[in-house]
Amino acid sequence: MKILNCLILSGLLFVLHGCEPPNWDINELYRQKIEGTSKVLYKYYATGGFDAEAEGYRILDSSETFQVDEKKDLPFIYLLQTPSKTFIGGVSTDCNNSCGEDYKKATPIFIPIKQENTERQDFKITNIIYQYKGFAERDGGLERFQFEKFEERRDSLLFYNLDDVESLNGKHLDSLKLKKRDVSIMQNSNHDVIKIIFEDLVIDKNSDEVISNLTYYLTPKNKLNSREFSDYGIFKQVIK
Repeated sequence: MKILNCLILSGLLFVLHGCEPPNWDINELYRQKIEGTSKVLYKYYATGGFDAEAEGYRILDSSETFQVDEKKDLPFIYLLQTPSKTFIGGVSTDCNNSCGEDYKKATPIFIPIKQENTERQDFKITNIIYQYKGFAERDGGLERFQFEKFEERRDSLLFYNLDDVESLNGKHLDSLKLKKRDVSIMQNSNHDVIKIIFEDLVIDKNSDEVISNLTYYLTPKNKLNSREFSDYGIFKQVIK
């Protein structure tokens, strides 16, 4: 009987422990200021016990310290544009019978299947939701380039003299212009730029059809400090 009681107690302790939130390790953390406010927008990826993973976006006041709390994450997986002082928009996907075993037989849908509008900390939040298969089939893959110099404008970044040095048939671009939609700068403790990551999601303005979703990895040919970029419309890696 004592052995049985011990086993029951051990099982209860295991279940209770399993219900506790994971102890998160923040693997990547980025932040950008939101113009005209004291708020900042964080983007993160974290791992925890029992193979737990968490990633997303959070709004915090600039005086607050970031901690993982998935319940407070914004509802989308990509930003649509630079946040304004009243509005943040993004997109996410829904299986909608097009995931896993259903993927091959599902008919892709490229326009939104629904839209959710909420409010969070005085911001209007719009989440445009796409069918998983339709969104995935417009994935354009990954492009890698090294660039010589750049120019920043209010809504975009321009890069010059770009070379693809990783492909066998590497190509050259005189220039590349990318909108500030979802751009992140990886940097070291000296603020030297390691890599710039662009999620170049293109949505048709009239129909909201997803046109393409291409990721760019851009690395500088010469030493470049992240302070040469503004803090608006660009995520910069938080260095511990």
